[in-house]
Amino acid sequence: MRIVEGRLFAMFSFDVGYEIDVARLRPAYLDAKEPASNGARKSVPPRVQFSSPAIAIPGGDRPLTILDRSLRAEVTLRAHEFGVVSVVFAVPFDDVECDGLPALTAALTSATTLESEAREVLRARLPELAHAIVRPAPDAVHVVEDYYVLQVSRFDAAIDAATLLGTHRELLARIVHCEPHALSPSETDEVLRTAVTYRPHDLVVTDWNVALVFDEEWEDALDVLELLNVQLLELRFLDAMLDRRIGALYEHVGQPRRLRSFRREVVRVQELSELRLDTATLRERLVNAVKLVGDLYLTKIYARTADRLHLGEWQRSVDGKLELVQKIADVLGDRAATTRAELLELTIILLIVFEIVLYFVG
Repeated sequence: MRIVEGRLFAMFSFDVGYEIDVARLRPAYLDAKEPASNGARKSVPPRVQFSSPAIAIPGGDRPLTILDRSLRAEVTLRAHEFGVVSVVFAVPFDDVECDGLPALTAALTSATTLESEAREVLRARLPELAHAIVRPAPDAVHVVEDYYVLQVSRFDAAIDAATLLGTHRELLARIVHCEPHALSPSETDEVLRTAVTYRPHDLVVTDWNVALVFDEEWEDALDVLELLNVQLLELRFLDAMLDRRIGALYEHVGQPRRLRSFRREVVRVQELSELRLDTATLRERLVNAVKLVGDLYLTKIYARTADRLHLGEWQRSVDGKLELVQKIADVLGDRAATTRAELLELTIILLIVFEIVLYFVG
């Protein structure tokens, strides 16, 4: 089996700050087409709404080397309002033997060559986006999440979705699972659990790092997969950030309470309130970034891939840590209130003593 016409998309999402003010980006960057705008072909009536569509920024062509093959990739940067820039490489993928694809996907997900290329692209273009980034991240080029999509328009033989899921199911599972060696039947079934097909000649199969999209109209699915990659990046970032802050908070709570630390406690409570509000706001914007109403095809792709990426578990982890931050803030608030009361009592005592001293001196 050979791919006659297709593309390889390598997507690298970077957290560059708390928020990107897309309205401040230059008008030339505005993308007139909202993502997933062609959903009408899959269901009736479709309504695919992005709360704030990403802005596509052309990046020109760039030479890449993939498994000793020199290729030219079309580069696109996609800026999302919740502080993420995705670098997308689109590589022509014609006349490729499918038997070699499991080794290719395994090499792509284990090597760092394309990731380094994406970092160079971001470093070069980040200064022109800096004016629109709110609270820039100091390590913007280091926090990254990658995802690869093999898009196939035509095979060399008349192959449909049923054939791929039947005759070629084991090969298909190894491609998206990045496994050069044979898989057991049970593992093959588990990998293909995400398969979504709407018509006889379209199929989407997704896994943790790789997806295969067999469809000539692939733009919608690619937009949804890129958004899922962005959501995973942001949830992982929030989870790690909360871990660091909670560790520091435990050390602070464990310190002996002193009267002179009253102001520090008040400041810390304010910081925790701001942290909780910022994190909860960003999390809600991530979850509500896209609404797939009526489009069952894209909804299935989104839901099954989100389950494969464990987005629900990441969301629950972030929510749990937000609750823990609130409990720590309550403890610090109680400590600050107790310290305030003790300071007031001490002040009253000192005033009484001062009046007594004045009486005897007078």
